[in-house]
Amino acid sequence: MPYILDVDGVICRGSKPIVEGVKAVKLLIDRGEKFVFVSNNSTRSRRMLLERFRSFGLDVSEDKIIVATYATSIYLKKRYGKLKIFTTGEKGLIDELKLAGHEIVDYEDAECLVVASNRNLDYNLMTKALRCCMKTDIYVATNPDKIFPGWDGPIPGTGMIIGALYWMTSRMPTVVGKPSEIIMREAIERLGVKEEEVVVVGDQIEVDVVAGKKLGCKTALVLSGVTKQESLKDLSEKPDIIAKDLFQLVHELL
Repeated sequence: MPYILDVDGVICRGSKPIVEGVKAVKLLIDRGEKFVFVSNNSTRSRRMLLERFRSFGLDVSEDKIIVATYATSIYLKKRYGKLKIFTTGEKGLIDELKLAGHEIVDYEDAECLVVASNRNLDYNLMTKALRCCMKTDIYVATNPDKIFPGWDGPIPGTGMIIGALYWMTSRMPTVVGKPSEIIMREAIERLGVKEEEVVVVGDQIEVDVVAGKKLGCKTALVLSGVTKQESLKDLSEKPDIIAKDLFQLVHELL
């Protein structure tokens, strides 16, 4: 059974591995199962994520990783060609944008605004993002996540910046990451299977489960990340499967 696997809250929390998630991936590899990681993380490049997986003892190749930074850079190149871009993002996003041939510029010279998380976000950067949002036609967000599961608890996601800019400008961006079909179609194509054959696994209803349901995939919610047992009664969408963690899920499905 092919899997689309979320990363944060499923395989790790920040830089710390989730032991059951790592064990599950090793089991999938041993059984020869098809899978691809699809991450909405907007601070890491594919290379960074690959290095993190290897630090967890996971021997995976780059073609099994689709991260929002990469998906955004490729989406923009396919849709508009090479662009002059101002971004709120960190090095991981900037690396992927440059690899795709885009030029990183200050807001005055930008043709495009790409918003993404930045752990050093300050008033000056938000001011530049605001001014860029008010002048550029192309406005894209790597992902819409309101929060991310950090190693010591939830941390703000890209949604914080999207929300602030919407409040100031009434503009909403084109979103590339989950639950957008842009990144999910890339994953299905990478797996080479039909949508209904795939299980989409994640820790957030509005991101992972909604993404899977949009495409007609099976969906599985794991409780090792943002969503906890006590919040299950208030779910806006019902996943097909709920499991404590990825290992429990994979063990039941194999």
